Amino acid sequence: MKTERISLLIGIVISGLLTCLTLVYFSYKETPTIQRAYSPFLETLEVLDFRFNDLKYKFKSAETSNAPVAMIAIDDDAVREIGRWPWSRDQMAELTDKLVNLGAKSVGFDAIFSEPEKANPGADLKFGQVVEKNPDKIILGVFSDNKFDFKPYQDLCVAEAFLKTGGDQVVKLNPSFTMDESTNAIDELNWGPLFETLFANIQHKEESDVLQHLGKNSLAELTPYQQNFMNSRKSQSLFEYCNKWLTKEDVFLSPDIVNNVAPLYLGVAKESKELKDLNFEQLTAKIKSSFQPHPIPQYGEWTPNIPEIQKPAAFTASFIAELDADGYVRRYPLFFRSGNKLGSSFIPSLALQSYLLSGPYRAEIKMKTSSNGAKSIDEFNIFDTSTDPEKKVVTYPVDKSGQMLINYYGRQMSFPYVSAKELFNDRPTVRVRRNIVDAKTKQIEITEKEYNKSEFFKGRSVLVGATAVGLYDLRNTPVEANYPGPELHLTMLANLLEKNFLKQWPLESKAMPWIIFIVGITLSIAWAWMGSLSSMILFLVAVIAFLSFDIWLFIKEQTLVHSFLFYFTVFSAFFAIQIFKYFTEEKKKRELKSTFSKYVSPAVVDELLKDAANLKLGGRRERMTAFFSDVRGFTTISEKLTPEELSRVLNLYLTPMTDIVFKNSGTLDKYMGDAIMAFFGAPVKNKNHAAHACRCALESLDKLKELQKTFAEKNLPMIDIGIGINTGDMSVGNMGSNIVQNYTIMGDSVNLASRLEGINKEYGTRIVISEFTYAEVKDSFTAREIDRVRVKGKLEPVRIYELLCEGKLKGEMAEQIRLFSEGFELYQAKKFSEALEIFNKAKTMSQNDPVSELYVERCQDYLESPPPLDWDGVYVMKTK
Repeated sequence: MKTERISLLIGIVISGLLTCLTLVYFSYKETPTIQRAYSPFLETLEVLDFRFNDLKYKFKSAETSNAPVAMIAIDDDAVREIGRWPWSRDQMAELTDKLVNLGAKSVGFDAIFSEPEKANPGADLKFGQVVEKNPDKIILGVFSDNKFDFKPYQDLCVAEAFLKTGGDQVVKLNPSFTMDESTNAIDELNWGPLFETLFANIQHKEESDVLQHLGKNSLAELTPYQQNFMNSRKSQSLFEYCNKWLTKEDVFLSPDIVNNVAPLYLGVAKESKELKDLNFEQLTAKIKSSFQPHPIPQYGEWTPNIPEIQKPAAFTASFIAELDADGYVRRYPLFFRSGNKLGSSFIPSLALQSYLLSGPYRAEIKMKTSSNGAKSIDEFNIFDTSTDPEKKVVTYPVDKSGQMLINYYGRQMSFPYVSAKELFNDRPTVRVRRNIVDAKTKQIEITEKEYNKSEFFKGRSVLVGATAVGLYDLRNTPVEANYPGPELHLTMLANLLEKNFLKQWPLESKAMPWIIFIVGITLSIAWAWMGSLSSMILFLVAVIAFLSFDIWLFIKEQTLVHSFLFYFTVFSAFFAIQIFKYFTEEKKKRELKSTFSKYVSPAVVDELLKDAANLKLGGRRERMTAFFSDVRGFTTISEKLTPEELSRVLNLYLTPMTDIVFKNSGTLDKYMGDAIMAFFGAPVKNKNHAAHACRCALESLDKLKELQKTFAEKNLPMIDIGIGINTGDMSVGNMGSNIVQNYTIMGDSVNLASRLEGINKEYGTRIVISEFTYAEVKDSFTAREIDRVRVKGKLEPVRIYELLCEGKLKGEMAEQIRLFSEGFELYQAKKFSEALEIFNKAKTMSQNDPVSELYVERCQDYLESPPPLDWDGVYVMKTK
């Protein structure tokens, strides 16, 4: 009972520890990314959890989306025909204008036009005019790769820096995107004049530093490249300052400057009844303590489109792809921010803004503040603005950072793909490619169909993006390694339009630790008292059952459960208990096996140790192959040797021969002096037992040649062997008495194998197999029939064969065997004269063919004294 109790204790400890880890992990997962404390361990655990969940996509069939969306692909065909990307703004204007005129609901760009077109300055203005003509349909893209993790109060500075660097053009009054968030007295103040002064000084100093670095005296001396560098540095300097604002590194808080700056702060604060009586130190302390981390991802230094294109635009959206820690894209941020200023800091994603224009819809983000002051997203609601009053359409399942799980439909091209080149012709039709799931075969096929342009684009939300391989906008996803970046936005847009989203179990963080603990303890109790086999069966049944339910939730209910730690608990508890049992209970079995294997085949030991019932007397009937090997003239040899020399010869011979038996999956039954008795096909069943026995015999002869050389070198007697093999039904098992037992075989089939071993002496052969063994191996081994014999104690004759080799014979040997077989047929037909001639030919083809010589003698005898009329060709053995 001690072993069972310790096993249970191990299961309880593991389940308890992993339950605690689960509580910590889910607390980490539910914390918005920007608010998390860095933890390599928990981050690694999250990656493992992600990768485990990725496997569930393997069980999910590809879907065909019916969402009214389309990809205008800057693909390889378009690049070859139109030219290298980026294209002229003339062409982009033409493409955009055509899409709008064809009835597209919206045209979003997964691209940015951040540099003026120098070769054709009028092209920018032309594109801007198209944007200005269709502000309610065109969504420009904006991008930033500078993710911030500033102190919460520094959002005030970041918001103003964003506006100063072009944010007022990126984020305009957008009635389709609102945020319901409580503000404080500091939020409501106008900090613009203060930061305008601070930023002017920062940029003036940066300008002087850059000019000095470049060795220039004025801006007029800068080249266009240097001018761009200057603008970039002046923009970066503002965000770099925001990262130092109100810290010890803030240059304006130095003793010689702070007195000049303090009045500016107090001038802003005097507009608030709550703050107007505070001094500078009190005010800055109040600012620092009044803000909590915001959950929405924050970026700075956004790269806008050039003014000619950006100013007339009403909608701008981000096409940033958020990567998980392992570089995969599984979640999609629906909005971003630069600061925390309502109406000017929040930027919707490309998919979200396209979705809102398709309604028309309005998105409302509802924030909540927990008891510890931390902010998170409580709800993300969509309202239909075409009704009066507005009607709530749906609440999307976003996490606390405003991200949604991407519900991938399948591999790339899961949506209609239109090569951009199709928009530059006057044909009334358009070729559309996409992956379609065949309803019958469930296979994914790329189809290409032609549609009327107006009918196809009418009412569709389209995205324009680069998919050509050479443009390198490819992402790693759970469904495909190189997934086009623009299709990420299209996938999420389709999810939003079809309300086809993945959701997470709302009670997961509270329920999963309890589930892990209860299941872990329950299974540990069972495993502690069960045997190894039954424990393995329960383990497999439990894992398969839980995994099936998990996959069913994912596929049918579209619910993603973070279950990695659950399975890790089950695996850990099971293997820890089994390993403990192995090092305790199984230790005795290993010791027994180590000793017992010296006397019988390791397979026999394994069979005996599987179950105590195997140690009982009795046998079972099985079709197997028996193998007998004996040294020729060993009695004579032994008489010439001392006992020590005899023991040495036997060891030198029996050791490699036994190894060959074991190598070919055979079981050593016993040694009978110089003889070896073995069998194939038990205790481990093997349908190829006859082939294994034959291969063992041939390898034994090969090994004999090596031994003969060794014996000659050591002045030991030359030895030769004979082998008999038979296949048939025989009784196998642990037999004997209650005192002494032996795992052995019995039956007529065994006796026949023994007789065949002895029959080698009669024919001068080394390996004789029965017709029953030959029937099993004739397709893979070569043997010749040498007689039909009636062995002593048997009434029915048996065809016997000399085993020659594995595979087919070639050359003279093959011709000799053919001649012998031809002669043997004549011999059986009593045509002794013709047979004699053939046997003589066969004999002369080899220096040593005792079987042919034997039949030459028999034919000569029968020609002199013919057999009786009822002679049936059977040779009767007089001895065993």
